[in-house]
Amino acid sequence: MFSRLGNKLRRLHDTVSRSEWAARHLQKAPAETADHDVHAPGVLIIQIDGLGYDQLLRAMEKNRLPFLRRLIQRDHFVLRKFYSGLPSSTPAVQAELFFGVKSAVPAFKYYDRLMHREKTMFDADDVDTLAAKFEKKYHGLLRGGSSYSNIYAGGAKEALFCIQTMKLDSIFHDIQIRKIVWFFIMYFPKIARMMGLALLEVGLAVYDFVKGVVGGRNPLSEFKFIFSRIGACIVLRELVRLHVKIDIARGLPVIHANFIGYDEHSHRRGPSSAFALWTLKGIEGTVKDIMNKAMRSDKRDYHIFIFADHGQEPTEPFAVRTGRTLREAVQEVFSRGPLKHADYAEVESIIPYFRLHQRSRGLLWSTAKEKPSEPEEEIGNNTIHITAMGPLGHIYLPIRPDAEEMRHYAGSLVRDGGIPLVFYIENERVRCVSQAGDGDLGEKAPEIFGLNHPFLKEVTKDMEIICRHVHAGDFIISGWRAEGRSLTFPIEHGSHGGPGSQETKGFVILPDTVGGIDQPFLRPLDLRVHVRTILEDRFPALVPAVKKYDYAPQIIKVLTYNVHSCLGMDGKLFPARIARIISRHSPDIVALQEVDKNMERSRNQDQANLIAEQLDMQSIFFPLLQDRGGEYGLAILSRYPSNAMGFKILPKLKMKRPSENRGVMWLRLDTHCGPMHFFNTHLSYITSEKMAQMRHIVEGNMLDAIPSSEPVIFCGDLNSGSDSPTYKLLSEKLIDSQKVHPHSPPDPTFISSYPLLRLDYIFHSRHLAPVRVEVINDWECRLASDHLPVSSIFIYDPNIKR
Repeated sequence: MFSRLGNKLRRLHDTVSRSEWAARHLQKAPAETADHDVHAPGVLIIQIDGLGYDQLLRAMEKNRLPFLRRLIQRDHFVLRKFYSGLPSSTPAVQAELFFGVKSAVPAFKYYDRLMHREKTMFDADDVDTLAAKFEKKYHGLLRGGSSYSNIYAGGAKEALFCIQTMKLDSIFHDIQIRKIVWFFIMYFPKIARMMGLALLEVGLAVYDFVKGVVGGRNPLSEFKFIFSRIGACIVLRELVRLHVKIDIARGLPVIHANFIGYDEHSHRRGPSSAFALWTLKGIEGTVKDIMNKAMRSDKRDYHIFIFADHGQEPTEPFAVRTGRTLREAVQEVFSRGPLKHADYAEVESIIPYFRLHQRSRGLLWSTAKEKPSEPEEEIGNNTIHITAMGPLGHIYLPIRPDAEEMRHYAGSLVRDGGIPLVFYIENERVRCVSQAGDGDLGEKAPEIFGLNHPFLKEVTKDMEIICRHVHAGDFIISGWRAEGRSLTFPIEHGSHGGPGSQETKGFVILPDTVGGIDQPFLRPLDLRVHVRTILEDRFPALVPAVKKYDYAPQIIKVLTYNVHSCLGMDGKLFPARIARIISRHSPDIVALQEVDKNMERSRNQDQANLIAEQLDMQSIFFPLLQDRGGEYGLAILSRYPSNAMGFKILPKLKMKRPSENRGVMWLRLDTHCGPMHFFNTHLSYITSEKMAQMRHIVEGNMLDAIPSSEPVIFCGDLNSGSDSPTYKLLSEKLIDSQKVHPHSPPDPTFISSYPLLRLDYIFHSRHLAPVRVEVINDWECRLASDHLPVSSIFIYDPNIKR
């Protein structure tokens, strides 16, 4: 009844939903045909740019991210560290994630030795050229889906606000004026909210404008960044939210959305600053809104990943620490020796405002394609190129000095230039120089990166790859310092791109049904494999295999669940979802109520067998009702051999309208703890009838026939509260597992979406001691059935007799 009501409400919601309306009318065609399987898997990837693992934990502790914290603590998601690879920047991470290419670029900005010009990953032509090579050679992860606010489109057929596309395709193109008017009317609250947030951001930006002018910066340059900041941090976020929700309504197979607000504020003020953390509130609200839409999708079974591609290091600008620019420091070092007459390419001064302006232009403003950039002076023409847009940079020399001169220059860059780390190649080996001396990278890695670096082995290997990159400089310079505050070459207080312990440590929140979650960390390639596995298998990710007896031998895990014919509150008929929920708790024995077998209403599924196969368990089914060749009743799933002791139809009272058949299953299980008796029942909702049925169970010869040395577990939907006569009668024989701990009152189990009543129970004999009893109340359980499952873990003491 409640599922049917929920289905009607969902259809009504879809009728008036803004995103559903937009998907139907704004030339957004459905991703699938009418006969599309609504259980087909989809993937939603949400990227929170620049939010490191440690900053995530601090934000959760300060209650700035309550929704994400709840996902990890209460729902079926797990938190893992995410190693960015090198360079620890979005272009490199997304190249590995979208195309499987590690260290695709040597830095965010570098000199292309083949095209003889500098390239930056904020330039649409540069990104498009690189992405085109990847798309020809590799499978784009987002093929057939959508990509928002990223560096690359990732193979997506719809990519907006990405550097690669660098244009804003209006969603109103070729749409009737009346539909545009309706759009603004329907989205007026969202538009008003966006304007309000923009005004607040204006206030913060004006403060920075005044501060910048007082600090001696150009007023006109400072003024234009106010609008860039509003565009990147507020308008872009809300536009991405709108488009993602429309894509979910359409049922696109894979969606990737990137939110850049925190990263941009962190560059300006530092990763721990109050203003940077302030942006997380708006980002989390957007993430919650998008996830709620995906969780309730009637087009696909979306698997959701939330990750940060990298973290940020609190840094000090190189110019502030040394009192001179990087070019001045490098120029002094090379003022002696064979390069003393070299020229220097003009270095663009990179400050956070300029970075943000570039990003905003690339993401929000349509610009005409410029003519291909003319090649700059080749390196061989006596010009030194310095590229350093972050804490990792490259120095390209017009000639390659001999080994002794290279060693001298590297040492001088550290000692005289004030650069913390310098890498170069000598005799096919990567050498590194620091204040502590020089040596091979493999030997000095623990010293220069820090013994406590979370990814010491990986960052050492990836730094070698960077140094050997075809477009790497003759010298690779880094501001990372294992002790003390690291340096960054632009003027910024938060930075990333190098090998630091924070900048390489992002996070990933992923479903606990994904394989490999026991890994201590994931990198982009691992995430790519997980996403492709879900998408290419064309069915929901299988539940993880549970090892038998992977815990103390006296432990027994039990779960009871009224599955409502596997028909969820969202109208989805989905046995695989029930199996997924059960698998997370790895039970040894499962009691199921309201199970269909070959019923027309449930597409002739053998539900108990389907669920048991996914869980690698045996299923025993007891039909209580037969209809048109189908059956409906109770089921027990078990990992143990079993012997049926009695399957009984319970008594019914004579009434004008005959009530539904009710029954009880009784198995004797040969567990690893010895013989155990297990009961599963579903009683009538009529007070007098369920009392008669319970009396038949308790006062008959069922419970009393069990030897006193053998433990008993009794599960089921009693359709009774804990103060009812039915409950009290059973309590005279067995113990309510949820009432063992008096300071933890039992939780209700019905209705799942808003639980008010306690109807589902696990009882046990004195042989067993419950160490954990839980009513499982995560978002998927609230949708999967009209009841919530109850799980219990027991310790068995064979010395106790009843």
